[in-house]
Parts: sequence; C-alpha cells; structure tokens
Amino acid sequence: MKSNKNNPRRDFIKKSVFAAAGMSIIPGFVLGKDGNITSITEQLTRALAGQDGIKKIAFITHIYRNAAHADVIGTKLFLGIPTDEGMVAPQVKIVSVYIEQVGANDTGIKIAAMNDAPVYPSVEEALTLGGDKLAVDAVIYVGEHGEYPYNRLGMKLYPRMNYLERIFRVFDASNRSVPVFTDKALSYSWIDSRWIYDRAKELNVPLMAGSSLPYCWRDKPLEHPIGVKIKEAVAIGYLSLDAYGFHVTEILQCMVERRAGGETGVKSVEGLKGDDVWKAIDSGKISKKLVDAACDTIRDKETGNMREIVKIPYAVIVNYADGTKGTIMMLDKYVKSGWAYSANTSKGIVATEFVLSGGPNYAHFSYLSLNIQKFIVSGPTAPIERNLLTSGIIDMGIRSLTEGKVKETPFLNIKYSAAGYEPIRPTAPRPTGQSIAPFHPKEYDFMIPDAFKNK
Repeated sequence: MKSNKNNPRRDFIKKSVFAAAGMSIIPGFVLGKDGNITSITEQLTRALAGQDGIKKIAFITHIYRNAAHADVIGTKLFLGIPTDEGMVAPQVKIVSVYIEQVGANDTGIKIAAMNDAPVYPSVEEALTLGGDKLAVDAVIYVGEHGEYPYNRLGMKLYPRMNYLERIFRVFDASNRSVPVFTDKALSYSWIDSRWIYDRAKELNVPLMAGSSLPYCWRDKPLEHPIGVKIKEAVAIGYLSLDAYGFHVTEILQCMVERRAGGETGVKSVEGLKGDDVWKAIDSGKISKKLVDAACDTIRDKETGNMREIVKIPYAVIVNYADGTKGTIMMLDKYVKSGWAYSANTSKGIVATEFVLSGGPNYAHFSYLSLNIQKFIVSGPTAPIERNLLTSGIIDMGIRSLTEGKVKETPFLNIKYSAAGYEPIRPTAPRPTGQSIAPFHPKEYDFMIPDAFKNK
C-alpha cells in the first residue's frame, strides 16, 4: 500500500472531514487516531463495506471536461466525495479510462495521469487493461455530452447501446460479467433500451442506471411509504424534453413506484405542447392543484403569471396500467433551475422540491456517486426496471408529441417493486457542509472555473 507522505488528495480529504463539526465517522470513511488516515482505517473502511479490497473500475466516457458528467462523477471517485457530513473516501479505484472525444478543454487525461490511471485507446483495452480478458471489477459508463447528431424527433443520438454492446462483448468473450453503471437513460430509443436490458439479463450483468435526481435533496423532505395510495402525481422541470425530460420522468417514477401494488407498467403516453398544455390543465386532464402545489415548493422561479412567462410549455401524461395518472411538465423560464413533485394521496396532497447543488462541487452527483459505489460494492440501490420504464416513457412522450396522438404502450408492461432497495440520500432539506465548501485540492485548481475560485 502506498505511503501516506506527500499525498495531497489524502491530506485534503482528512482536512475536509472536519468541516462537519462533531463528526468522527461518515459513510464509507473512518478516521484513525487523532484524525489521521492510516492503512488500518482504510482496511476498516473496506471491511465495513464487506470487501477485502478496493474494487477496480474501468471508466468509459464520451467526453471529460469541467462540469461534464464524467467530471462530476469521475473526479469525485478519484479525489473524494463531498457530502453534507464531510468528504467521503472512495471505496472504488478507477484503474483505466477511455475518452472518445478529446478536445482543447479536456481535463480527463490530466486527471487520470495525476491518479495513475492509464487512458486506453479503446473501450475494450480499458476493460482488459490491455490484455485479452476482462481485468476489472466493474464498469462505469458515462454516455452523456459530446458531439453527436440529432434525429428527426429532435433527440440527440447518444451511442449508448453501441457502447454497452462493446462492453457486453468483452464480458461474453471473457465468460465473466461484472457490475455496470450507465449514466442517465439506457438509450434515447425504447427499442435500444429494451435490447440493453435483455442483453444484460442474458449475460447476468448486474446493471444500474439513471440520473442524480432520485438521490438529491428534497425540501420539504418527502418519501412515500411503500404501499401508499396515489391517485395522481405531477413532476416539474425546465428546458427541453430531450435534454431534461428524462430527469423529470425519473422524479415522477422514483416516487410513484412506491404506490400500493408496486409498479404495474404504463398503458399509454400523451405528449402535449403550447396551448394544449394549458387546455389540459383547464379541463382537469392535468390537475391544476397538483401543478400549483409542486410549483409552490420551488424557490428559484419567476414571480408573476406562469402562462405569460412560459412561452412554450411541454407536458407528457402517463397513464399507468393500474389507473394511476402521472404528468411531467417542462415550464422553462418560469422555473429557472428548480424541480418539484406533488401527488394526490390517501392522506391528501403532498409536495416537495427536488434540490440540486451548484458548481463547482455539483454535490448532487456526490450522492449519485455514493449510490454507484454502493451498487458496485454490495448491490443496486434502485431497480434497473425503473430506468427501463423511464427510458421508454420519455421516448414515447416525444414520439407522441411529434405524431400528435396518444401512444398506446402495451410493451411498457414493466412490473417491479421498489421494496427492499436502500438508496443513499441526504437527510438535510438543502445542501450544506462540505457539499458547498471548497472541494478541490490546490493541485486541481485548473479544473475550477474563475467564477468559482476564492469562494
């Protein structure tokens, strides 16, 4: 094991832990005598995780630059994970990296070199460490950002299925599968998403996917108990259906999947735009009370008349097989950087804001990273069926909007239960502590945009 001397990353984690006053033990991290980080405490950390050694990770991504998803996940797994309670020492080690598109603003190659992680020229070599067979314990694939065309529906053609098939082929040829986390949707296409899910099942690949939204702060704190009765629910976001609609769908699904009877699948999806959204609210097709309740929780929104501020609203109505109704709404300009959820339950209307953390920490990705890590070390914290369903819902919602008609979706008859999964989420209503404190050691100042320096 390497010496503790002259290790800026280790010193920075040690100092940052004390940002949480009174904390001596934080998730995945143990302090030794007098707050020193020793080989013994590192061994204890791994023992607490139920493992004999740090898991070796191949990190595959399209692009690695400041604030890209590869950065806000990968850099935390290299340096340490800032949470409300303090810095958490990673329980996994990135040992190989593949970056498809390396531009002038790339930071990944330098960060990998600073952490002794070779950057390989192909996905396959990153997984085999330049050999013939799979040589890592898990794969993290961040298939977000990069230069790709858009299809006829306005959806960015991220090659997620292509990448995952390359990963799966290495598994198949090695006669061994390891856990794979894939960022955000399985694919922009339902057909591709289903193929990825089925191929993973065929090869017995432990698979987890999704965005940071299910693991971020909730103000007011809200988690439905398993078995809650839900009649209707609404999730709110901003920007476009293609860029951010998946996030809002994940907000909706991570909440309604806890309803009585579990998830039963989706029978139809309807996309709406412009005046058709306001008409749906006026007619009761979308509950105005729920829209208002969700929006009322969001701090960062414009004052004034929503209908005057939002030039082109978007909505996707989700009709579940058991009669539950869900709606995702994109209220750009009115909602500036907020996300929210509300539901009509047997106990009345409940609502919460889903809160993210700004730069340079982007600490909501800290909690996603902790869940990725827990998945790799001890098992998934969310069912992969959730992501299969959300990938299908947003694809069908965009197709419905383009075609101007309801999409019947008997193929989204995806049944699963959220019971038994234990995600890691912050307990505070909004970011605090190390989540908003300085994160990077000085050696990594090149990563921090000028706007965030000296804060």
